[in-house]
Amino acid sequence: MRRFILSIAAALTLAACGANDRAARADPQLDALFEQLSEADDADAAAPLQQAIMAKWSDSGSPTVNILLERATAAAAEGDEELAEGFLDQASALAPDYAEPWRLRANIAYGAEDYAGAIDAIQETLKREPRHFGAMAGLGLIYEELGQHRVALEAFRAALVVHPHYEVAREGVRRLEPRVDGRDA
Repeated sequence: MRRFILSIAAALTLAACGANDRAARADPQLDALFEQLSEADDADAAAPLQQAIMAKWSDSGSPTVNILLERATAAAAEGDEELAEGFLDQASALAPDYAEPWRLRANIAYGAEDYAGAIDAIQETLKREPRHFGAMAGLGLIYEELGQHRVALEAFRAALVVHPHYEVAREGVRRLEPRVDGRDA
């Protein structure tokens, strides 16, 4: 029964990868970076584009929200998840369409081995930024840890659709393809 529930949750999570085109199209500069990323010839060409995308993701456009995220990150690094969550709640209240507070929540939940909480936070991240290749790969890592290899492979492949040279996802595909597709049976 637990596997069935995890499989349903996985399918819903992956469906969220493309659930909100409005959020993905809100920033023409970000759209252009993603277009260039999808056309990059290799990992070296993709690296500065990935950095630029991540820099855009890290800037909410609000100095207050940015400070709240910095404080949440610092609190989480010090092991105070409750304080970090408080800062993230404030950031989300001020910028409800901003994905990064949810990504940080996913990291905190994952670190606490709260995989259900991490998956929920990744779903929220992907609702706000459906192209978040890091969130997709994180989802792959979680499902791989849970032994849900087929769903993990789908998450890694979804990340590669957005960022064809994302090493975390490429490694995940290399690890799981033989098992899932039966070549390592």
